[in-house]
Amino acid sequence: MSAHQELAAVSVDTDTTPLQSKRPTKRNDSGELVVDDHGNRKKMDNYQSVYAMWDPDKPVQWSCCEIVLLFFAWLICAVIPVFWFCMFRTVRDYERALIFRLGKVKGGAEGPGVFLINPLTDNIVVVDLRIETYNLPPQDMMTKDAVTVTVDAISFMKVIDPILAVLEVDDYRFAFRNFSATTLRSVLGTYDLQSLLSERDEINKKIQRIIEDETSLWGVVVPAVEIKDVKLPQNMQRAMAAEAEAERERKAKVVSSMGEVEAAEQLAKAADTISDSPGALQLRYLHTLVKISAEKNSTILFPLPMEIMRGLQAFSSMQEENQLLRRRENKQQLDQIQENLM
Repeated sequence: MSAHQELAAVSVDTDTTPLQSKRPTKRNDSGELVVDDHGNRKKMDNYQSVYAMWDPDKPVQWSCCEIVLLFFAWLICAVIPVFWFCMFRTVRDYERALIFRLGKVKGGAEGPGVFLINPLTDNIVVVDLRIETYNLPPQDMMTKDAVTVTVDAISFMKVIDPILAVLEVDDYRFAFRNFSATTLRSVLGTYDLQSLLSERDEINKKIQRIIEDETSLWGVVVPAVEIKDVKLPQNMQRAMAAEAEAERERKAKVVSSMGEVEAAEQLAKAADTISDSPGALQLRYLHTLVKISAEKNSTILFPLPMEIMRGLQAFSSMQEENQLLRRRENKQQLDQIQENLM
């Protein structure tokens, strides 16, 4: 079987894989699977490998030339003791190793533990399965309401399929970092400043969902994406501080005026109660004297009731009216005397 026939057989067997069933596909004249998007915008999974690079259900098939090369390679490694020190490799619990023997993936992801390789024909790639943290570079961008901000964010990444992470992308770490930074810019550009400062959780979930939809095709998942800081220009910070201060002053004045209104209402009720009970004012006066005496003050003010002040005012007005009447009478008498003399 030729190499082209082998690839065609692999592609026919993998027509029903989840990778190709995600969207409509069709075959061209050569029998190759192509994605039928009907004019829609293409995504990363439109550019995935059409042919299966590695099928875990089928063993690797070797040609006669490759079998001969492998035989002599193992013979050389067994005869020459220098190669013995390079034939054993160890992989930790949190790592998996992909062995490329003559350019073909051998046995999927190996590890953890010790395994045997041929230093002449094998190339090994070790993938870390732990969660990795990336500080995305600060992004200078403009929000929806035309405010320039600088956003710092952190993203977490975990490889769940080492084979896809190696076979589907050149450098999955570099690709993840750049795609995360680009997604951060594009998503934050659709929010205004107020939403950016108040809807952090919603924005984080949206960024995480968009990134994971694409990176899952490489065997990479995104546990979380968090915005660490949003830096504003100095003039914008001063403007927002002035606005917040003015808002606090407005609320303080409203609260103070409401307190005065409530106090006036309570004083009016107290005045009505005291007016209904004449003895209440005297009791209040005595209570005030008790408070003043407890503080050992040398000066005591004696308040006078308003009724006494009104009586004094009425008496003084009566005295003034009597004086005016007497002056008028005296003037009339003088006028009569002058007329008699004339």
